[in-house]
Amino acid sequence: MLVDYSDDDQEIIHNKPKSILVNPEVDCSHLVKKKEEEKALELSKTYNFLGQKKNHLTGNVESVYYNDAVFEEQFHKFNVYGFAVDPNERNRRVIACNQKQEELSNLMKEGYDVDASDPLFSKNALAGMHKDDKIRQQELKSNRVKANDPSKGEFMGPWAGQQDEQFENIQMNEEQQRLLDQLEEQRKQKIDESKKQEENFVPYMEQHVSQTEQFGGRQFIAPPPELKYVDHTCYIPKRCIQTFHGHTKGVQVCKFFPKFGHLMLSGSLDNKIKMWDIIGNKQCVRTYYGHQGALRDLNFSNDGRTFLSAAYDKKILVWDTEYGKVTQTINLQHFPYCVRLNPDPAKQHSFLLGSSDKRIKQFDIRSGQQTLVYDEHLQAINTITYFNQNRKFVSSSDDKKLFIWEFGIPVVIKHISDPEMHAVTATAVNPSGLNWVGQQSNNLIIVYDTKAGNFRMNRKKNFKGHVSAGYACGVTFSADGQFLASGDSEGRVFFWDWKTAKSYRTIQAHDNVCIGVEWHPIEPSKVVTCGWDGVLKLWD
Repeated sequence: MLVDYSDDDQEIIHNKPKSILVNPEVDCSHLVKKKEEEKALELSKTYNFLGQKKNHLTGNVESVYYNDAVFEEQFHKFNVYGFAVDPNERNRRVIACNQKQEELSNLMKEGYDVDASDPLFSKNALAGMHKDDKIRQQELKSNRVKANDPSKGEFMGPWAGQQDEQFENIQMNEEQQRLLDQLEEQRKQKIDESKKQEENFVPYMEQHVSQTEQFGGRQFIAPPPELKYVDHTCYIPKRCIQTFHGHTKGVQVCKFFPKFGHLMLSGSLDNKIKMWDIIGNKQCVRTYYGHQGALRDLNFSNDGRTFLSAAYDKKILVWDTEYGKVTQTINLQHFPYCVRLNPDPAKQHSFLLGSSDKRIKQFDIRSGQQTLVYDEHLQAINTITYFNQNRKFVSSSDDKKLFIWEFGIPVVIKHISDPEMHAVTATAVNPSGLNWVGQQSNNLIIVYDTKAGNFRMNRKKNFKGHVSAGYACGVTFSADGQFLASGDSEGRVFFWDWKTAKSYRTIQAHDNVCIGVEWHPIEPSKVVTCGWDGVLKLWD
């Protein structure tokens, strides 16, 4: 495109014929001057210099918001290389130091405005910066001590220092040495005291209510005569009918007494296990003291006479529910994450333990010895769930995989892994035994069909709407399998219809994370929830 900027013509003519050329002798100085005036006007508008008085000794200062990292970068460049770029993204002007960037500084004094895209800036400042860096690297390399022969003990490698480096060995005075020795002695005393307390600590049970007054002289774990299991239709609870206070820290797990649910067991981060009366006066009736660390998991035997507790003190305790005594103590080398007794009546003496060492270990309660190890996972074990009449179990881990095992055979019979899968942190089995659900870390509950011993994903059914990422929020089924419930990281409880996966109700249950949900095995609409706000709530 050819454009004529001659003085005689007021009109700009585009696409002149080839025979008509632009006169190179035409004076265009007025256009250059006009362009400079427009640039100066824009600059004055940008910095708002026009019509303002000086608010600083050397001119006008205005506040501009920019990132701290940008300021540190430009401040470092100005101190080291002698130039900096204005953090205001509208103009990107360059500021130069007259000592280190003399040429740029002189140009600016003459009125030449340099920005970050100017060729002069690249030619002078950036080239000088790279040159200075190169000289500095060469100096460091030339002054470095030789690495010597790698086959000898004098080899320094990349840790070799500089030739002119001098290391001063600072010696502490008597007062500093005395204080250091005193602190070290106090630290050792605390460690010794804690070890003595652990060695001398004897697990015990505290009774809060008289057994004769509370249970009429009957056995403690015996259910009330009027409480009998019958088939019933379950309903979603509407309101909180009881709040259980007693724990001083967050409650991690809660479990109903098997089959009857007249008692409830809770484990907390305050190292205590409490037994609550659900049917009678609804209060704490017993406290079990046995752990020196926060509780992680609890598990009842089929008849409820025994329960297991796992805690962060790296111990598994086998409790007698009736008398509150520890019948077996199993010391571990790693943190236990889940513990499950085999529901098969003939194998109630065996339980599986999933821990932080990536292994599933099988123990015998009678001897307290480890009998088998299932070692295939790549990260910590999160859950263990029995299915197919307790012949098989599925394990989930932080490695985002599901493994299917046969009980007693430490060989994976099915390996489930998918790029879209996330770690499963909590599980439950439908009362019919035909479905398994898992709480994933992506705020989604997945479903697998376990009919005839198979384990296949049901992609048509999933439950969502809650926020559980980062937390092992529990899931549970109603006794008739009609509803599915789950906790939430915002303290809510979600209820879904099992057939349609439709969310029926959401309850704000706790002020902190709702980590556990349990549906009562007999009462049709009673649900208990526990959270990190330190309370348990009974809903109906």
